[in-house]
Amino acid sequence: MTPKQQQEGLQYAENAFKGTSSHLNLDKKLISENFDFNGKKILDFGCGMGGMTLWYAQNWNCEVVGMDIDPNHIEIANKLNAKHKVANVRFELRNVLENPIQEKFDFIILNDVAEHIPLDILERIIVQLKACLHPTGGIFVSYPPWEGPYASHLNHDISLPWCQFLPDFMLRKMMEKRNRVLVGTKTLMEEYFELNHLNHSKLSRISKKAGLKLSFRKSHCKLNKISGLSKVNFNKLFFKYLVTKELVVLTA
Repeated sequence: MTPKQQQEGLQYAENAFKGTSSHLNLDKKLISENFDFNGKKILDFGCGMGGMTLWYAQNWNCEVVGMDIDPNHIEIANKLNAKHKVANVRFELRNVLENPIQEKFDFIILNDVAEHIPLDILERIIVQLKACLHPTGGIFVSYPPWEGPYASHLNHDISLPWCQFLPDFMLRKMMEKRNRVLVGTKTLMEEYFELNHLNHSKLSRISKKAGLKLSFRKSHCKLNKISGLSKVNFNKLFFKYLVTKELVVLTA
């Protein structure tokens, strides 16, 4: 990781933690309105650069563990916490399939993580996470569904909604012109081609196979900004193509 990449990562993490323009602000709003983490032990799985991890610990009286497989992400997360000195937080570099988690947690949170994991591996991880969940706890998963306008994760580099549906040769050419090494350990193209095309049907099958059930679902789209429609789930028929993010809670 170059000094420039590290600085970019710290800026990104800082915005996720305290900024008003982060794409994770929707997650923050939903969590704040529906969940109370006071006195709870939280696992931020796939914590990335730690912005949300610190946000949980700062906004509730809770213990938070941030866990990620990317050493660059964990390095930035620790630097971010060294700056802000948020209590009751620790970060771990861990591959949970090679080194299973031994602790128990009240809530396990996956913010924009599940869509980056191959589906067969995601199945195994969900089983592992269920094993370290308290009986009354829940697994919170947020992700942009593959049918949605921003599922490609390319909106900062290719300002074209639904570009994942372009012919492969066309999209590949556009990415090649903009390809770069990201803050983690991958390039823009590697990150895109590793996306698992996750949607609600696929996640439902995986969670059911793991013995988990859906206890909460919010499908957020632009139509929710219209007065009186903020709580409506637009996820049926063609409306599913307008969903920018799915937010679900899985329980045992």
